Amino acid sequence: MHETIQTWLTTLYHDKVKTANEMDLDKLFYDNLIKAYKSTKAQNSHQHFSTASELNMFYLDGKHILDYLKKKRGGYFSINNTYLAGVETLLYQELRPGVMFKGFIDLVFYNSTADIWTIIDIKTSTSGWNDYAKKDDKKIAQILLYKEFFAKQFNIDIDKIEVEYFILKRKVPVEAEFASMQKRVQEFKPSAGKIKRGQAISLMNNFVVTAIDENGEYVDKEYPTSPSSHNCRFCSFKENRLCPDAV
Repeated sequence: MHETIQTWLTTLYHDKVKTANEMDLDKLFYDNLIKAYKSTKAQNSHQHFSTASELNMFYLDGKHILDYLKKKRGGYFSINNTYLAGVETLLYQELRPGVMFKGFIDLVFYNSTADIWTIIDIKTSTSGWNDYAKKDDKKIAQILLYKEFFAKQFNIDIDKIEVEYFILKRKVPVEAEFASMQKRVQEFKPSAGKIKRGQAISLMNNFVVTAIDENGEYVDKEYPTSPSSHNCRFCSFKENRLCPDAV
């Protein structure tokens, strides 16, 4: 989905609107989906990890998202005085000797009238982010670190950088109470001021100090668990009972 949207937007901003409108996004997405599946299957000892029906479901979900984006393109991606400045923009900054921060920004836009840069991270979600997800400091830390290091790496005034999570919803209710609930896109712009960025940097630095020694090697030790119905829900160690404390 990322590659499909990035290819479409590159055509929209660097070529012509007409050319972008004529693109067969369904086929492009299908080809990208199959390519990604084959690549991951090869990494998985050539063992299948999905089924034809499940892949078809994901394809149809993606098709609905892309149809919505093309129909509502003007509301999300304006071409007026706005430029696509980066796709998969590499951030590579040293945290300390032997330890680097590395990230790829999905999309970077620049509005010449407002002199504002916008960093966008694309997320795919079943039905969007709820209030709990939006308040999860660990969840939003990624884009706050992107803002911090983007400003540093490209020598840009950090106050001229905005951030946004562009959340694509695979499922929407057919008979929603509010029209907004039927939108396939949820835009979330977390607070990205100095205090919130400082909190994100502290989370990252605490991890570095705890998990990596002075030689840049991972620290091999027992780490305390924090079991709860929420923490354990998405933890891979819960599978096959690898964690005895899993809830």
